[in-house]
Amino acid sequence: MGVSLPNASTMNWFQFRGITNEWGPNGASTDYRKFVVTKPGEFNFKLNNSYTNLKIVDQNNKVVAEAKSQQDVAQASAKLGPGTYTAVISQAVRGVNNREYSLDVTERQNVMMLGSGAMMKGTARAVVGQDPGVQKHTLNVVQGGEFTANMTLPYTRWAVMSKDGKVVASGDTMKPGEAGQDILKKPSFKIEPGQYEMVIVPPKNVVGEVPYQLNFVPKVAGLQGDEPEERPIDKALREREERLRKWASEGSSKKTATNTPYKMSLLT
Repeated sequence: MGVSLPNASTMNWFQFRGITNEWGPNGASTDYRKFVVTKPGEFNFKLNNSYTNLKIVDQNNKVVAEAKSQQDVAQASAKLGPGTYTAVISQAVRGVNNREYSLDVTERQNVMMLGSGAMMKGTARAVVGQDPGVQKHTLNVVQGGEFTANMTLPYTRWAVMSKDGKVVASGDTMKPGEAGQDILKKPSFKIEPGQYEMVIVPPKNVVGEVPYQLNFVPKVAGLQGDEPEERPIDKALREREERLRKWASEGSSKKTATNTPYKMSLLT
């Protein structure tokens, strides 16, 4: 009975753990792991070991993603269609054999933002090895505007970055006591239409799997938390009262003694 291959299209996350104990084509210690994709999507590949190389090849032996780690982890992402793929993990230093590795495969979410906002659902997990726990997703802004954001996971940092690496929005939940703060009182960000990368750094001491949400809510003009928007009837009454006060003030300031007062005289 054959071993079933992990399906990247039906799993939010899975991990390959193994040992590089085979000879690769370049003489480096290598291991090979297969997985399948059953529907088109974008995926992240993260090596959690230093001085390790990764290649993702398709059924035609074409390299579709590649990463090389130095002293820290290495990451790559690729859009994949249905098919069977092979992760080729090899040691960057020749002569290093039988070394353990771990490779995380996660679905890279494509979140769409409209004028009504956007919502991303993710899962935080405990990190292993030198993995910093950074998650990356794609944010497609169809309708830009000014938004406030709310992250439900405590002790988490997040940022939205443009293609040139500029941070256009960011925040954190390092003070969980402020979690109940009115979202309308939180800082707002202006985000123009385009494609961005969402970078999320959950806490490292997560136990098990913890789901979270990052919500973007459009800022309502004239609505500032405890100051409700003025109703049209209230505005009309207020302006009328202001005009009456102005007229009364102007009337009392006029001098009425500028003309000679009329005097009555007795006829004799």
